[in-house]
Amino acid sequence: MSLREFADKLLSVRAGAPELDDVPEPLRPRDIAEAYAVADLLVAALAPTLGGVAGYKVGATSTQGQQLLNLTEPFFGRNFAQRIRRDGASWDAAGRPCSAEAEIGFVLGKDLSARRSAYSLSEVRSAVDRAVPLLEINRPAFKRPFEVGGLCLVADNGVTQGLVIGGPGGPLLADGSLSGETVRMFHNDVVCAEGTAAVVLGDPINALWWLANALRVGGRGLHAGETIASGAITPPIPLVAGDRIVAEYSTLGRVALDVERP
Repeated sequence: MSLREFADKLLSVRAGAPELDDVPEPLRPRDIAEAYAVADLLVAALAPTLGGVAGYKVGATSTQGQQLLNLTEPFFGRNFAQRIRRDGASWDAAGRPCSAEAEIGFVLGKDLSARRSAYSLSEVRSAVDRAVPLLEINRPAFKRPFEVGGLCLVADNGVTQGLVIGGPGGPLLADGSLSGETVRMFHNDVVCAEGTAAVVLGDPINALWWLANALRVGGRGLHAGETIASGAITPPIPLVAGDRIVAEYSTLGRVALDVERP
C-alpha cells in the first residue's frame, strides 16, 4: 500500500476534485495503524494553512456505529483552528455534500500529556474547563462513505470538516454525569432529530477518557484550550446552501449554523 498515494487522493478531493467512487484494494489501509498513518499525512499537509490542530473529534462512539463501520473501538480525527467557529457562524459548503451532527464538546483547561500510565476518569474529568453544545460538520471524500468502510473514513481524518461551538455551556461537576443531557435539532425551523447523550459510550466524558488514553499509547497528548467533539448524539443531517441548523440542549444551551448560499 502507498500511504502517500492515498493521502494525495484525499487531499485532491479537499482541494476541489470530485469525491472518490471507490478505493482500490492496493490503497486501502490494512489496519487502524495504517489508517491513522494516512490521516497523519493529510493533517500535516493541511495544518499549516488552517492554523494548526486545535481540537479533536471522536467517532464511532456507539455499538451501532462501530458495527456499521466494521470497527471494534472508536476513532479520532483532528480539527483545525480556522475550522472551529462560534455560535451562529456561517459555513461555505462550496456546492459539496456535507452534514451536521449535534454533540457535546469539551474545552480543556489542562494538558493531558503523553505518559506511560493510563489516565483515570477522574483525571480526565478534572482537565475539562467546560462542556459546550457543539455541531460537527462532516464531509467525506467518498461518494458512498459507508461502503468504503471505517478504515478509509479514519484515513480521511475521520471525515471531519469543522466544529461550531455554542453556549453558554458549563463546568463539569466532580461526580456529575452528562448521560442524561438531551438535544433537539431543528433543520430550517423543523424538528429533524432528537437524542440523549447516553448514546455516546454511556456518557460523553467516556469518549474524552478513551481519546486521552488512545493518544497516550501513541505518544501523543491533548492540550489546554483544545476543543474535543465527543461523538454524535443525533444522526447526521444533510445540508445544502441556505440551510439553517439549530441544536437546543436541555442544560448546556444552544448552537446554530447557517450554510452560505453561492
